[in-house]
Amino acid sequence: MNPLLSAYLAEVERGLQGLTAGRRRLVLRELEAHLLDEAEARGLLTEEDMRALLMEKEPPERLAQEIAQGEDGDAAHRSESALVAGALIGLATGGYLWFQGGWPWYLGLAFGVVHGLAVGTGIFLVRPRWARLGPRLRLLLAILFGALLAIPLGLTSRRGFVLSRLFYGAFTGYLVERHASPRPAWQAVAEVLGFSVLDFALEVFVFQRVRHYNWTYELTFNFILALAVLGALALRRALSSRWVLSTAERR
Repeated sequence: MNPLLSAYLAEVERGLQGLTAGRRRLVLRELEAHLLDEAEARGLLTEEDMRALLMEKEPPERLAQEIAQGEDGDAAHRSESALVAGALIGLATGGYLWFQGGWPWYLGLAFGVVHGLAVGTGIFLVRPRWARLGPRLRLLLAILFGALLAIPLGLTSRRGFVLSRLFYGAFTGYLVERHASPRPAWQAVAEVLGFSVLDFALEVFVFQRVRHYNWTYELTFNFILALAVLGALALRRALSSRWVLSTAERR
């Protein structure tokens, strides 16, 4: 971690002694993740860049006081923003399967609820847990957690458990972690195409679940999924911009 950021967080921690140890660690972890995400999104790489970023923020003692005063409402806000973002993902994918995929309404609803609230919201809520790790390990954990949370998706079928549904959870986790910081649109397009090719190979040659892969249907669904995740990330960034972390110039 950047030494300037470590010192800043240490001063904030000293002002949070009124919170329980577990709550204090969670607040500091999320504050660190927020600042690192902002630095990455703005392309701030050097120590001087980090110094300038921290100078824009509240003095640590004042920030700690405001966090302590608004902790309950802030925790609720984080959970609510994750819930809303996950609901957007579920609405897009479940709605597409119902309206365009020819799924019965109850299966489309089940897919949307599980994909949005279990996978989408779940990934958003657990991401701060691995914020300190390197980018590759974070990406791997997001993929694994997405696949794990998607296990109920395998039951959204009239043919028994469908193992390949876990791929969509893994891909959702990948997209959330990969695009947590804004990236060029062409990367998302390339990732959707790559995932579709991988899905084709697994479905046709490995699991042999389908004989004729419907490229138009699958590509459209995968693009809908990617757009929903990107929209949810943008919405969550907007909802998560807490006033205690705004720049001093905005006060």
